[in-house]
Amino acid sequence: MLYWNEELETLPWDAVERWQAGQLAPFLGALRQRSALYRDQWRDLPAELAIERFEDLGRLPFTTKQAVRDAQDRAADEMPLGAGQAVPTRDLVQVISSSGTTGAPLYYGLTAADVDRMGDAIANNFFTAGIRPDDVVAHLVGLPMLAGGLPYADAFRRIGAALCWLGGFPTDRILREMRRLRVTALLATTSFALYLSEEWAASAGEGSAPSRLAKVLCGGEPGLDQPEVRRKIEDGLSITTLRDTMGLGDMIPGMWGECEAHSGMHFNAQKHVAVELVDPDSGARVPWREGATGELVYTALARDATPLVRYRSRDHALVTGAERCACGRTSPRIRCIGRTDDMLIYRGMNVFPTAIRDVLVKDSQGRLDPAVRIWKESAQQVRFEEAIQVDAEAVSGVPADAYAALARELEAQVRAQLQVRIALSVLPPGSLPRSVYKNSLLAVRGAP
Repeated sequence: MLYWNEELETLPWDAVERWQAGQLAPFLGALRQRSALYRDQWRDLPAELAIERFEDLGRLPFTTKQAVRDAQDRAADEMPLGAGQAVPTRDLVQVISSSGTTGAPLYYGLTAADVDRMGDAIANNFFTAGIRPDDVVAHLVGLPMLAGGLPYADAFRRIGAALCWLGGFPTDRILREMRRLRVTALLATTSFALYLSEEWAASAGEGSAPSRLAKVLCGGEPGLDQPEVRRKIEDGLSITTLRDTMGLGDMIPGMWGECEAHSGMHFNAQKHVAVELVDPDSGARVPWREGATGELVYTALARDATPLVRYRSRDHALVTGAERCACGRTSPRIRCIGRTDDMLIYRGMNVFPTAIRDVLVKDSQGRLDPAVRIWKESAQQVRFEEAIQVDAEAVSGVPADAYAALARELEAQVRAQLQVRIALSVLPPGSLPRSVYKNSLLAVRGAP
């Protein structure tokens, strides 16, 4: 078995979009009757939406996170999820939550059919990324209610892999039990995988079982596209397979996954979700072609409880491939280059924090660890008139008396490549805190 859904995964992409248009017409036609959110949002649209071609989606307005949040705030006893709830509460079987890393969390309901669709899409994604029925998988997301919690667990079981849900245990127990249970694969955020790579060798205590770990799936944050980050995880965990994955908790938390060709993340949710690439400023559609950039916008092809149409993800992507991949899949391939939420402005110049980190790590030529922290004076700060304060860790072996010269060298590289000024402090190894979930690039001075 090479594919989870061979027909759709290998069909030419324009044919996939034509098939999706056929799925959208009946779904969207009934949506105003079911959802107060879309009755309000589509108030000025014709009664018949006439979605005949995929391009017709562009006639519909975007749905924003704020619109969903406002709809959720209209909750009542009979509709606990607010105006976005499109089924009676008796039909709900699960509620999941976004991570809330950029504001208060949002909650999404699922019917039994929604759970099935989500599980199928995430299983497709994990299968593309290398998980197989004979794997023993350590699932390291600690909270079941998060979109990456129970839905991920369902997907591993759907593939047929043995699920070891170790998330939430202390790190030393996670490391110990992974060896004891002969874990062959793990799923973690990129930050936690980096942390585990630093601790893995030391966990091989006397009498412990030899490592069977071979596959690591990372996601939840950008970073795995950097060779230095990859090398540190691969070397530290002594693995042969490392794959990048991405999703969106509001829609499906696992939709993009890297195949064995390592040429970007494939879109693997085409049976259940339509994806568009749009210009973040004008909203115009951007064709899927190599080198194109834009914001990812998602539309459910079928969703009962909390449907979303043309939902702006705020994730910005670079298209790394739009033709048939060496693996045979035809879906677009991308890497995530940042989020609108995180955009900084230095004297009128926009810059993603990930871009600053990528220059530092790449141009340090192995002298800096991927651990980087960019400082703001307040959570609301976006604009900088003075140099942006940045901390980064030197790797072991770089002498302390070389830190200052390295900092000045890398400040000049950031200035030349990104047209922004930073004030870089190079710190000794281990100076920056590590998290068992996500390590934000951005932090506020003085915040706990």
